[in-house]
Amino acid sequence: MDVEISATSTPTTGLTQAMQGTALSNGGTEAGNTPAGTNGDTPADAVKTEDQTEVKKEALKNLYEQSTQYNHWRFTQSGLSERRSKMNQEAIAAIQTNIEEERSLRSQQGLLVDDLPTDLNFLTVDEELALLGFYERKIVQIFRFWKLPSYATATAIAFMKRFFLENTAMDYHPKDVMLTCMFLARKTENFLMSIEDFFAVLKSSANSAESILNLEFLVCKNIHFHFTIHHPYRPCLGFFYDMQAVTDNIEKLQKVNDVALKLIDTSLYTDLCFLYQPSQIALAAMRIACKEESYDFERYAAYKFKSTEAAAKMYEEVLLPILVSIDQILKQDPRCTEVEKAVASDIDRRLKLCKDPAKDPESLLFKLRKRTEQEEDDDDDDDDDDKNDDRNQDNGRSKRQKV
Repeated sequence: MDVEISATSTPTTGLTQAMQGTALSNGGTEAGNTPAGTNGDTPADAVKTEDQTEVKKEALKNLYEQSTQYNHWRFTQSGLSERRSKMNQEAIAAIQTNIEEERSLRSQQGLLVDDLPTDLNFLTVDEELALLGFYERKIVQIFRFWKLPSYATATAIAFMKRFFLENTAMDYHPKDVMLTCMFLARKTENFLMSIEDFFAVLKSSANSAESILNLEFLVCKNIHFHFTIHHPYRPCLGFFYDMQAVTDNIEKLQKVNDVALKLIDTSLYTDLCFLYQPSQIALAAMRIACKEESYDFERYAAYKFKSTEAAAKMYEEVLLPILVSIDQILKQDPRCTEVEKAVASDIDRRLKLCKDPAKDPESLLFKLRKRTEQEEDDDDDDDDDDKNDDRNQDNGRSKRQKV
């Protein structure tokens, strides 16, 4: 029996599955038949008995559950907070150690150490997030100037968010990472642009172009080469089409959809992409938009999620709390409000003082570590050459013995 999955199914299928914690199968079962006989004695048209037929039943995973986003980039809010706090403290400790090591190296060579900071006011996690939010909005402005679709913008922001789950703003400046993520997102979403044209439009310097190319592999590595990003925009369109089945006013529903898309734009600045599935964010946005436009969302909810008593209970106990939680985040998260330029500038000024010498190509510490790495690589190459020479000698002896 062949399994057939509809290509036109709406995102509500996945949402109903999400209410149960994990998605159920979108299809039926997969069956495989064992031949009636394998030795040629049994007629080909023999009736197959139950013992001669092996039926294989395996639930098909929801497509989203097979994605790297679902399997590698889902967190709880407490998990995100703990992760960021730990990285922040580790970065501060590393920078303090590296500054002292740079000071020692300069002193040994009789160089000035006055420019090295002594009493630093390091960034807090909230200040890091505020600065990242400032540059995330720069991505939106630039991509709008390029007239790129919202999903391309969202991909660039997602890359940046993922990168800074592995690093802090004190490790790599958000502006440099922002430009790299923008360049990478254009390629990922097939809006190709050469690095020369990229910076010609931005009116940036040639040095910046080189720094972006140098950072590109690092960004790819830190996002674990997971380039496919699922956004709420497509599910939102699916809900818009689906809600037309229970509306008498398409024009008003169009306004609801427009408001929902703006809410999804706002959600990009929050952690919602790490906490909930795209279809859940999209439905929550439609629910909020319905309230703002005085549209009857409950009529659609009854039609789609309350067809039976069990389904209604599942909606009230599982899905509705998720939608309410998303609503609260969009109302309460400070990142939904644009960071003032003066505030961002002050954070950025302090960030420059917190620069890690180990990541500054002009520092003695950076040069020392690079030289050490190169020497270790050379030693490894020499070891490999010695092993190859030994193997060649062994092979030569073996051939002589055979002769």
